[in-house]
Amino acid sequence: MHKAQRLIQLIMKVNERKKFTIQEMAEECGVSRRTMIRDLMELSELGVPLYSETGPNGGYRVLREKVLPPISFTEHEAIALFFACQSLRNYKALPFKNEVNTALDKFFHYLSSELKKKIESMQQRLIFWVPPHELNVPFLKELLEAALEQHVVTILYEVSTSKSRVIQPLGIYTMNGLWYCQAYCFLAEDYRTFRVDRVKDFSLDADQSLKLNMANEHIKSWIMPTNEDTMLDLEVDLTPEGVRRCQSEVWLSQWLKLREDGFGTIRTKMNTSFTPWIVHFFLGLGMEANVKHPQVVREQIKSKLQELIKQYE
Repeated sequence: MHKAQRLIQLIMKVNERKKFTIQEMAEECGVSRRTMIRDLMELSELGVPLYSETGPNGGYRVLREKVLPPISFTEHEAIALFFACQSLRNYKALPFKNEVNTALDKFFHYLSSELKKKIESMQQRLIFWVPPHELNVPFLKELLEAALEQHVVTILYEVSTSKSRVIQPLGIYTMNGLWYCQAYCFLAEDYRTFRVDRVKDFSLDADQSLKLNMANEHIKSWIMPTNEDTMLDLEVDLTPEGVRRCQSEVWLSQWLKLREDGFGTIRTKMNTSFTPWIVHFFLGLGMEANVKHPQVVREQIKSKLQELIKQYE
């Protein structure tokens, strides 16, 4: 086997193991102990974070991060990956921001001069724009990790007032440049959607015995739900100005039906967890929108209006 192929195979093997000895790896790869020592030294020089432990129970292991073997890309694949990663740079916050920057720098560094020039030329002609928001999201990574580990956490959530919530995050997603966390809220005893920039404090100090089994849950099912039990019929009549405002919202615009006079309607299904967002959005449209259904949205809009009237009396 060619040396380069052997080193790539070795990277894949050491990534698969929590711990191994030189002799074990030499026997598995069919090489001498001396060759294996030399190969491991070369992996270390290439940047594979190997750690050795001495003693009777010693051996080698890969530190925290796994390292992928070299991968070959076609020119079009390389361009697609570069611009996909670059589009993430428009976000002020990412749960892996530093990793995106370093990965993109490494990727660009090893491209041929010809391909670099082509990408630099395309950067002047092509951009995937995500509207930036100057909002701090200090606990974005922590919420994602809590979702991955299925931890129950305590957050301080700020809307009109700050309130402590005990939640179990299901996952996070981004829409229109904002980050959201779908979670089970133990205060509401139901699933809720939280704007991540409104999470002002975060703590793992919560009762883990409350933990729910979310093994079969999927964040996609909440963003693009199919469960009829959690769906409500949304019907809204819009003035021409209401149509214009709704056309700026990606989710609403796809259900917008226009009439010849410029007025329009929205008829679709909505997840119950979207109710707070729907209430605030159409309340902000004032007379430009008339929500016909669901009744729960109509009632909450009327309640908000009554509170607003009291505020200005």
